[in-house]
Amino acid sequence: MFLPLPWEFFVPILHAQFNAQGQTPAGQTVSLAPSIGLLSQGPVVQVVLSVAQTIADQLMQQGLPVPAPVPGLALIDTGASATCIDDPTARQLQLPVIDVVAMTSASHASTQQNVYPVLIEVVGGIRIDVPRAMGANLAPQNLVALIGRDFLQHCTLFYNGPAGAITLAL
Repeated sequence: MFLPLPWEFFVPILHAQFNAQGQTPAGQTVSLAPSIGLLSQGPVVQVVLSVAQTIADQLMQQGLPVPAPVPGLALIDTGASATCIDDPTARQLQLPVIDVVAMTSASHASTQQNVYPVLIEVVGGIRIDVPRAMGANLAPQNLVALIGRDFLQHCTLFYNGPAGAITLAL
């Protein structure tokens, strides 16, 4: 006998296989293996950054407009303990600075960075409120966010290098 499951038993799953193109010595564009696509791009996903729900509720109660969400790319970064969002994007969303903390990375010593509450939705249905996303200069890398372990602790991530694919599930 088959019993239908309630909606809460269905989990959002994103599966992405990466594509890449290269050029032959003669200048002809050719498709490369998905494994090369993942290697060259890294595990990037399309996201939409929005005002955290608690802040959106406060704005609506005050009759103020909620800033429009901002789409872009996010890099899944298992080396980052905290999720980061692009500082200019945070300003565009009018996110409040809730703290200032020291950030240390592989490329620089400790620097002071703003902390923002933000809602991140990975296109495909994975939505997580990140109460303490650190600001960073990500636009030069064509990113609006780095998805860190604070976000990933709620997910299952499968990185399949040989297939050039990732699977992210809530």
